[in-house]
Amino acid sequence: MITLKDIAKEAGLSVAQVSRALNDHDDVSKETKQKVEDIANSLGYVKNISAHRLVMGVSNRIDFVVQGFTDEDNMLEHNEFYAMINGVNKYANEKRYEVIIYILQPTEKSYVQFFRERGIRNAILYGFEYDDPKFQELLSITCNMVCIDIPINGENKGSVIVNNTHYCTQAVEAIINSGKQNIALLTGSPHAVVSIEREAGYRIALTKKKLPIKENYIVDADFRQSVAYEKTLYLLQQNPEIDAFFCISDYMAIGCMEAILSIGKVIPDDIAVMGFDDIPISRYVTPKLSTVKQYSFNKGFEAAKLLIQIENKEQVNPTVILNCEMQLRDSI
Repeated sequence: MITLKDIAKEAGLSVAQVSRALNDHDDVSKETKQKVEDIANSLGYVKNISAHRLVMGVSNRIDFVVQGFTDEDNMLEHNEFYAMINGVNKYANEKRYEVIIYILQPTEKSYVQFFRERGIRNAILYGFEYDDPKFQELLSITCNMVCIDIPINGENKGSVIVNNTHYCTQAVEAIINSGKQNIALLTGSPHAVVSIEREAGYRIALTKKKLPIKENYIVDADFRQSVAYEKTLYLLQQNPEIDAFFCISDYMAIGCMEAILSIGKVIPDDIAVMGFDDIPISRYVTPKLSTVKQYSFNKGFEAAKLLIQIENKEQVNPTVILNCEMQLRDSI
C-alpha cells in the first residue's frame, strides 16, 4: 500500500508537507499541491478519508436515518426521499463526507440504542412521528441532528422545513377561486407534523373565504394511494355534494383521482383535485395534477449543509425554511 512516506520520498518533501498539500491547506503553494497530487496519482495513492478525520477528531460520515418505510408500497409513496438523498449526497461529496442510509423500523425498542450501537454522530432524520416517545428520547442525546419536516430545538440540533400551513392555505384558496365550495380533505397521519400543518392551512383558507368547516369532510388516508382511493369513494357516497378534494400528498391525490374517474365523474368539471409535493408522475396523469411543488433535492442539500455547520460549531440559524411553488394544471 502506498503511504504518505512514499509520496514524500518521491517529492523530496517531508511527510507533514505532503499531508498538508493533499488536504488543501492554505499555506501550501498551488504548485506544490499540484506536484504532490500528480505524484500521488502516479503511485496509485488512495487517501483514507475516514482515518484522516478520525485523527482530526471529527466524523466524515452523515447518517441518513429514515423511519416509516414499513412495506414496499409505503416506501414507494415516500417519493421525495430519492430527491432528498441526492441532495444530501451532493453536499456531502463537496465536503468529502460519506453518506450511510439506515431504514429504522418502528419495532426497534430504543432509537437511542440503535444510534449508539452504530456509532451515529451526525444524523439527518426523516419520516419520524413527532409524538413518538422513542423519537423524543432520541432528541435528548448529544448527537448532532437535523430533522427534515419536523421543527426541533436544542443544542446540536436543527431543522429543514417548509411553511406547510401557508402553502396549503394558498392551495385551498386556489380551489375555491376556481368555483368550488364543498371541499373535502384527505390528510395523512395524526402523528405527522406535516399532516397537522397542512390541515391547518385547509381550515384557514375555508375560514378566510367564509366557508363552513365540515368535520365529516376530513379523513386520514395514511399517505397511501390505495387508502385514498377507498376514502374518496366513501366520502362521495356519504356526501355526494363534494365538488373538490385537497389531498396533502400527490400519491393520495392520484388515488383520489382514480376513485373519482371510476364512478364516471369528470375532473375538474364535476370534482376538482389538488395535491402537494409535485412528484414526477403528477405531470403525466390525466388530467395533469395541480399541486404544490416542494424542492426535495434542496431539502436534502440544506440538511447536510446545516448538519456539517452544526458539527463544526458554526454560528447558524438552526431552522432552515425553504420555499414551495404553486403548480396550477388541469385538475382544478
